[in-house]
Amino acid sequence: MFKSIIKGISISFTLLSTLFSCSTTNDLILDNQNLYTENNLIQSSSIATTNLPLWVMFNNAYKITTEENEAIGRASKNNPEKYFLGLIKNAKNYINGAFYDIDDPEVTNAFIEAHKRGVKVRLVTDTDNLVSKEDPTQPRKAIMDLKASGIQVIDDKRNGLMHHKFMVVDDNKVWTGSWNLTTSSMFHHNNNALLITSKELAQNFNAEFERMFKQNMFGPNSHDIPYKQVKVDDATISLYFSPKGGTQDAVLEELKKAQKSIKFMTFSLTDKNTQNIILEKKKQGLKIEGVFDDCMARNSYSLYRPFRQNGIYSLRDGNQALMHHKVIIIDDQTVITGSFNYSKNAEETNNENTLIIKSQKVAKFYNQEYGRIKYAALNNKNIPEYDHPACGGKGPDK
Repeated sequence: MFKSIIKGISISFTLLSTLFSCSTTNDLILDNQNLYTENNLIQSSSIATTNLPLWVMFNNAYKITTEENEAIGRASKNNPEKYFLGLIKNAKNYINGAFYDIDDPEVTNAFIEAHKRGVKVRLVTDTDNLVSKEDPTQPRKAIMDLKASGIQVIDDKRNGLMHHKFMVVDDNKVWTGSWNLTTSSMFHHNNNALLITSKELAQNFNAEFERMFKQNMFGPNSHDIPYKQVKVDDATISLYFSPKGGTQDAVLEELKKAQKSIKFMTFSLTDKNTQNIILEKKKQGLKIEGVFDDCMARNSYSLYRPFRQNGIYSLRDGNQALMHHKVIIIDDQTVITGSFNYSKNAEETNNENTLIIKSQKVAKFYNQEYGRIKYAALNNKNIPEYDHPACGGKGPDK
């Protein structure tokens, strides 16, 4: 399998139309500040914080290899891990985190340091990821270190995935998106993350966290939350939890309402109901296009081939690692994102969270990311194989 390479391209995170007039530099530039002011950001070489109510971030991972992208991401002041570490460092009272995969040493140490200074840290993870990636017969060092420090870590102990990627801090800060706590997910994969300040949204996520942590409720349930919709800045956010919490129906309803365009960048897109609606929208004349993860596009269940056969402009991504987004953009004003892959397992068995965000401002951020992902898919060439189960190799990130 061959993917591709961008050599010396600078992509400015300004208007999407500037994406294709790139100048030569040694880095890919992400600049979320185009819609905001620098007065809202506090940054250092290792952490960053923001007092904005809704902050959207993307991994700076558009070059040839995992090594290149990791070096760029670590050097980038806007890569999401700076804000994640800043969020942990500034926690005062508690951290409730539910993450499918926890392995990065810097993140592990940040949790431990927060615990040492008196922050109550509680974590939920997936049973399959309690073991070492190198030797599955051995316990994972990160999990052992967290537990040894006194941090409570529980796992789901079941066949379905505890696939969440969210964290609640101090009653009003929520982190969510497609971002696992592994070095690969933080630097190699294309991922998105949101940092949202909202007491109401925090209560919603805490309700799900407490069901898992205290009640051991990981399977299908009503996933009751106190606030069905939350207003943050100019965005109206609807939140859904899986399994069997109404996520699929909500996604399908949004697709049915599409009037002009549908864009997607999806790690896994296999759901037949989604296929049927999108094909009908194509017949109605909507502009529909998207990028699939290259490895997952080879799966016989993927909608990549059916979409192409029906004239939908579909590309396979240009990242050696995973194109791990789970994003749909509708009419340039609605964004669907979170941990939910558009599949039967995500709806029926996995623990997932999905945000449906109505906001032209947020949609602009995701459109810009779609443009970068599309550019890489079109231009990257001869990228080597990636060692991951989706690509026929090993490694647990999903």
